[in-house]
Amino acid sequence: MKKISMLFLCLLTMILISGCDTEDKVQTLICKNTETDDGMSIEQVISMTYKNDKLQRMTMEANTKITDSDVKENWDEFKKSMDEQNKEFNKDGVSLKVEKNDQDYEYKTILDVDIENASDEVLEEQGLGDLKNDNSTLKSSKEAAEKDGDTCEVK
Repeated sequence: MKKISMLFLCLLTMILISGCDTEDKVQTLICKNTETDDGMSIEQVISMTYKNDKLQRMTMEANTKITDSDVKENWDEFKKSMDEQNKEFNKDGVSLKVEKNDQDYEYKTILDVDIENASDEVLEEQGLGDLKNDNSTLKSSKEAAEKDGDTCEVK
């Protein structure tokens, strides 16, 4: 009986000394993909932050660069068309920023979504209504993205 009590006391002491792991586990999945087609290249980077394996924040960057001289001649029309599709805003946990570089023929959009604080209405407006109910884990998101040809890393 004395040995069992001593063993129990040692275990209790180890638990008290080491403490309980109550810290939230935060990980970020970063996936990249580059496509080249019709005189332009599009590099996409999606960064997804998970807290305790639940998606909290997502940032999607798409950088389109015109590489063909014939397409460069239509740069102003391209920008106009892209601007009509991508109106900048910052509302209820969702923001969209646009950056244009006329010298390098680059058009970049950055969509940032704070899923916890984003309103359902704004998510629906952006076609992201399913994000709040998304039960995908970091692992399943990584597997799906890599299956689609993305290169992913976890930080």
